[in-house]
Parts: sequence; structure tokens; C-alpha cells
Amino acid sequence: MSFLDKMKDAGGKAGKAIQKSYQDQQQKAVERKEEKARQVALEQARQQKILAGDIAPIVVSVNLQADEEAYLELTARRMASVDSIVEQTVGKSKKKHVVGRAVVGGVLLGPLGALGGAATAGSKNKSTTTQQTVSSIQQVDSGQMLLTNKRFIFIGNNNIISLTYPEIIATSFNGSKASIKYNGMLNSEYFEVFGPTANDTPLYFKGITQHIVKLTV
Repeated sequence: MSFLDKMKDAGGKAGKAIQKSYQDQQQKAVERKEEKARQVALEQARQQKILAGDIAPIVVSVNLQADEEAYLELTARRMASVDSIVEQTVGKSKKKHVVGRAVVGGVLLGPLGALGGAATAGSKNKSTTTQQTVSSIQQVDSGQMLLTNKRFIFIGNNNIISLTYPEIIATSFNGSKASIKYNGMLNSEYFEVFGPTANDTPLYFKGITQHIVKLTV
């Protein structure tokens, strides 16, 4: 084989290798796209099952009613608006015939002694203290939140909230924030929920209240 033929042969092999690599990359891209679409379809199907009330009950350590089953349990923090009183004191001082001296360690120093100490001659002080009520969102309790076929339950370290679904006036969900409106709730009260299924809370609430509750009433 001549040198020219060898060059042509090497070039042909390199071209085939490049084409094969490109085809492999295209095939992998297609497979990744198909896998992503499959995962999206599976996730949508999972969410639709929850919304349809196709949910398996779970075992919890809480004593429930005889015909009551739990479907969601999450760690939760109860948040609310808390009022605090903040005091602020503003003072003014007038000094006459003050000599620069200070007491340090019980020794009275003269004019060349330590500066920044207490003035000891002819000092008059006038101060005003004001109080202001400031509201801020704070954690008021922490514990477990459950959704059952009968109730919304929050079992905190300080208090227990047990609401049948008809007692709940309104709900709103935003990520890990669950706002449950009911009579007697604290100012600006809401719950922060944590756990692998925390973002599914609105799905569980809707699936339970629209399908499972109706079957057990």
C-alpha cells in the first residue's frame, strides 16, 4: 500500500470514529430525554394518585380514634406574631467645673490620669425612657403535624391542636409553609413543615378532604 493510500485509509478510519462518537452522543441525549420524560410522567402519576385519595395509611405513635387512620406525618414548627415591649432611654448630661479625673481601682487620679471615667463635679443628668410594642414572627411551639381521615392534628411540646376538617375555615400552602385558618388561632399563625413529603402537604390535604373523608363520614 502506497503512502497516499495509507493516508486515505487513516483519514477514513478517523472520520468513521468521529461519526460513531457523534452518533453515540446523540443516542445518549435521546435516552436522557426519554428518561427525563419518564420520570416526569411517574411524578405526575404519583401526584394524581394522592389527589385522587389513592393513599395508603401510615403507622404513627399517636393514639388515634378507633376508626381513625393517619395518612401524613411531618415535623412542624408553629409560628405566630409575638408582641414584645422595647424600652429606649435617651439621656443628657450637663457638667460644670469638671476636672478631668477618674477613679481607677479605687485611686483618684489627677488631671493627667485616666480619661473617660465618671465626672465628679457639678454633674446634672436628664434622661427619658420610652416604650414601644414591636411585633415579630417567632416560633411558639414545635412538634408533629398529622393529617388523618378525620382531623388535622398538631402535637406540640406546649399545646395540642385538634381540628376536624369542617372546623377549618381556610387553608393556603406555599412550599414548606402551611397556613390553617381556624377560630381561636394566634395572630398570623402558620406552620412550617419538614420531611421528605413536606412539599406534598397540599396534595395530601386535598386528596384526604375531597375523597377519603367522604368515604368515612
